[in-house]
Amino acid sequence: MGKTSWNGQIYRALKAIDHIGESKYEAKQAQGWQPGEAVEGIFSYGTFTTVFKRAITYKNWLVEEYPRLRLFEDIDYEMTTEYLNEKSETCQTDTVQTIVATLRKLQEGLYAMNWIKDDIVPGDWHAEGDDHQPRGPYAPDEAAAIWRQVTARDSELGQALRFILSSGARIDEVLHLRADKVSLPEKKVELLGKGGKTRNIRVLDSAILIELDLSRPFVYLPGQQARQWKDRLERYVRQACDQLDIQRRGVHGFRATAACQFVDVKRTLGYTEAEARRELAMWLGHNPHRTEVTYAYVPKTRGA
Repeated sequence: MGKTSWNGQIYRALKAIDHIGESKYEAKQAQGWQPGEAVEGIFSYGTFTTVFKRAITYKNWLVEEYPRLRLFEDIDYEMTTEYLNEKSETCQTDTVQTIVATLRKLQEGLYAMNWIKDDIVPGDWHAEGDDHQPRGPYAPDEAAAIWRQVTARDSELGQALRFILSSGARIDEVLHLRADKVSLPEKKVELLGKGGKTRNIRVLDSAILIELDLSRPFVYLPGQQARQWKDRLERYVRQACDQLDIQRRGVHGFRATAACQFVDVKRTLGYTEAEARRELAMWLGHNPHRTEVTYAYVPKTRGA
């Protein structure tokens, strides 16, 4: 295979099974497709992009965990199993199933290029668990300990975690935080959420806003690729949890910790449980009329 880069291997493998513009229905007929089976090939730009991004995330993990490896022919299914097990501890079941499916597409492309001789994705691997089981929050002392570990390795990533703890922001919302959307006098920030929706929220601790570098257009979006920034933050949090013997809840666990603190503040101010949860739903970027989503962040028994 020569010295093709990781990214080059991924791209060329996926292009080898690229059938964008062709009929997926006709491909099913030609392949003798049966319900439950995967259709060979990639038939849409959306699928191609999804598989490529997921494959890059897996590659970033490989580079971190197995830095001496250079080719997919050196990867075996046990390494992929290790990766999937880590993902299953912090992701919901349907997300892990998507990861498995996209890695199998990558594997299909690697076979098409004759770059692997054996499967790199375990054929019998499946995600277990309840899709609706929330990961829940870190306890305040756990969040503080993880933050200290991450900060010791990368001060900017540590600052990003503190921002999440004060704003309840999603990791993508942190990454795309614009300097001109930070209001120090009002102690507010405007976050760009899912579906392009924005919300202007007051942070729990205004001190975090003073720490932000507002000299560049995006506070946390550096010259490096966004995917690498996110992967590194998630990896550092995962590794800190392992070192501290804390249950992994991912970066999202910091958002849940912030949600608990938000509800505590509202209850202290005299809000009822229902009122506090409506406020929380809006603060997190959810529909205020669907307060049941807040239970994924703050347990039902809290403050009841």
